[in-house]
Amino acid sequence: MALRGLITITEPGRICDIVEAGNEFEVHPNFQWVDIPDGTTTADKYNEDGSITKFDITQLDGFAEYGYKVARGIGYKSIGDQLDMIFKELQATGTISNVGPWSTHVASIKAAIPKDDPEAVQAWNISHWQSATQGNI
Repeated sequence: MALRGLITITEPGRICDIVEAGNEFEVHPNFQWVDIPDGTTTADKYNEDGSITKFDITQLDGFAEYGYKVARGIGYKSIGDQLDMIFKELQATGTISNVGPWSTHVASIKAAIPKDDPEAVQAWNISHWQSATQGNI
């Protein structure tokens, strides 16, 4: 299937719409239809040479610096849930251990979501989203 992308001169590279070839519609002179490859999305960028740069969230400004903080915030669960883990461990053992449920939980999140690996952060985000949308969370 051949695709056509609608781009605008006011935001170079922005793909505003994608249709199958033959389904284009009349547009304002600030827009134009261009051929694009299958698999292109409106999140991708159309380059001046006609190539497409695939969207990569890990390359967005700030993702490497802040993406892991957001993911860890989700992974750690709420403060209430963490306090419940600590309380239950204290009730059961009389102490908090570095191999207990809370410490193990925090260590597993830190290992799964390293602050210096944006690709690992994104992989965790995708896995978490898939679990959530399948009702596993």
